[in-house]
Amino acid sequence: MHEYSLAHALLQGLLDHLEAEPVQGTITQVQVRKGELVILSEEALCEAWRILVEGTPLAGSELSLERVPSRLSCASCGYDGPARYIGEESGWHMAIPVLACPRCGARVEVLAGKELAIVGLTLEMQDAPPSGAGPRAAPEPPADKPEAEAH
Repeated sequence: MHEYSLAHALLQGLLDHLEAEPVQGTITQVQVRKGELVILSEEALCEAWRILVEGTPLAGSELSLERVPSRLSCASCGYDGPARYIGEESGWHMAIPVLACPRCGARVEVLAGKELAIVGLTLEMQDAPPSGAGPRAAPEPPADKPEAEAH
């Protein structure tokens, strides 16, 4: 089951990153961008993640998968679009991508759809311990500089 090794690689990369750049709060969700050309069981990947994160700073976190559609580019005829799949209409268990130009059959460059990467984290912030001074107001911006707009 290669989902386990992929989950392990994602986890190890994130743990290494967090060691170098720690975050404040508890990580509750890890957003992963998964290209549709990456053949794996999403359920098995999420289950492997749940098993592997136990006993780590990511314990209890869940994977959130964002699917990225395939995009091919053909130098021969100029095609730019999604891959064609075998088995989509025939009820096969799994559709298989054809990495040749759907228009002319030439070799193509894969522009999108083969990525598997962590792209974000959702944090649950811990409440700050109460201080004896009470709540503090945000400092006023200098009078000569306009306030920045939040988007």
